[in-house]
Amino acid sequence: MPIVNVKWQKEKYVVEVDTSAPPMVFKAQLFALTQVLPERQKVVVMGRTLGDDDWEGINVKENMTIMMMGSVGEIPKAPTVLETKQQNRDKQAEEIAALYPTGLANLGNTCYFNSCIQMFKELNELVLKPAEETKVREQSDRLCHNLAVLINQLRDKDRALRSKGDPLKPFGAVMSLSDNFPQFEKFKQQDANECFVAILNNITRYYGRAGYPIEKLFKVVTETTSKCLESDEIGEKKVENHNQLTCYVNQEVKFLQTGIKAGFEQEIEKTSEALGRDAKWQNVSQISRLPKYLTVNINRFFFKESSKTNAKILKQIVFPFSLDTYDLCTPELKEKLHARRADVKLEEDAKLERELRKKVMDKDQAEKIFDDGVPLSTDFEDDSGSNNSGFYELRGVITHKGRSSQDGHYVAWLRSSEDGKWRLFDDENVTEVTSDDILKTSGGGDHHCAYILLYEARVIKQYPELPPAQAPAAEETADEPMEVSSKP
Repeated sequence: MPIVNVKWQKEKYVVEVDTSAPPMVFKAQLFALTQVLPERQKVVVMGRTLGDDDWEGINVKENMTIMMMGSVGEIPKAPTVLETKQQNRDKQAEEIAALYPTGLANLGNTCYFNSCIQMFKELNELVLKPAEETKVREQSDRLCHNLAVLINQLRDKDRALRSKGDPLKPFGAVMSLSDNFPQFEKFKQQDANECFVAILNNITRYYGRAGYPIEKLFKVVTETTSKCLESDEIGEKKVENHNQLTCYVNQEVKFLQTGIKAGFEQEIEKTSEALGRDAKWQNVSQISRLPKYLTVNINRFFFKESSKTNAKILKQIVFPFSLDTYDLCTPELKEKLHARRADVKLEEDAKLERELRKKVMDKDQAEKIFDDGVPLSTDFEDDSGSNNSGFYELRGVITHKGRSSQDGHYVAWLRSSEDGKWRLFDDENVTEVTSDDILKTSGGGDHHCAYILLYEARVIKQYPELPPAQAPAAEETADEPMEVSSKP
């Protein structure tokens, strides 16, 4: 590396120059010697001004003289701890505002309410525009209107940016919840699932009256048949509507699907007309309609007579990120699900073909192959808000930490539809988490245990057929003359 002489004002410095590095490195050397900031420096080499990015057109020779002009300015001070924290807060606020994960202040034992609202706000159909909020307000239900406003605020990116991530204080909604449902005593810990069901029933009722029928988005229809186990008597089929399924927890249940099925097959005792007495019957339930949003309550609490509390079952119940409800359905619904389920295989084959194609292409060609799938409808044409495949993806989990439903702490774990990332909503605090963190909430100890699961109908895509792959060009070789022997 050449050594040069740098003249600045009345001073002269001997500097070693590395022309393989950007000129900014050389200017940093001069800053160390002269305290002239790089942006204040004007470096002239053989009549040419040196830039910041490259040495193009400038030939540096051994012992040559380089002129530098510029005055010493105020040397920037290292940021203080407080300044650094403020910068980090501002950066975090911008990131938060980009995806609206605003927290909710705990007003005093209101974590059960906060976790439910955070889950509802992830459902796009519940986020109303101002004109739509007006129609809800006209229904004269203060709770529903307060809920609609609160959900909208939690999804308002501009507000999140202005507030720099400050939490919302849901006084109006909490007060009106207690007014509408006296069992939710103000500022006292309550059961989150009871709150979830109450809010869902309220919203579906008054949104529907305002002209926004969202009830079908959550409605599960089951058909229950009864058979007497002591005779051939068959009971009348019973059709029921539900807004969530229940996973029953007992000694044998280890998986979510098993717990749901346990509630679908029950033995009861009732009167048999054929026998003229009480007899054992078996009730078997099956799903005849699936909704877009399927919520499952893991039945973790039971009333403990000795302590007069809803004690908690800490047993681990493993739940999947991808749920297939096909085996829970009636034969008629299974038949209807076949068409869309066949599209899943086509989707997976198309994705695999694209990945294999990318591996044999160069980088520029591979970048041209992208996710060009077109989302298919998730509901039946004659039944809006339904699920036409039986497949679901996990969107949210409400967990409980503690030993009874009336104490402890509730939080919500939600996967954003905008960036696919999981976040933990713990009242005022919002943090990113991993899928492994979600799996740890399956129970088995004093860690947070999954209590309410929210699944959304899986979106299946249809991919266009890729053009035939081009064979790699063969290397051209010059024709060589054939050797001919001169021997006879």
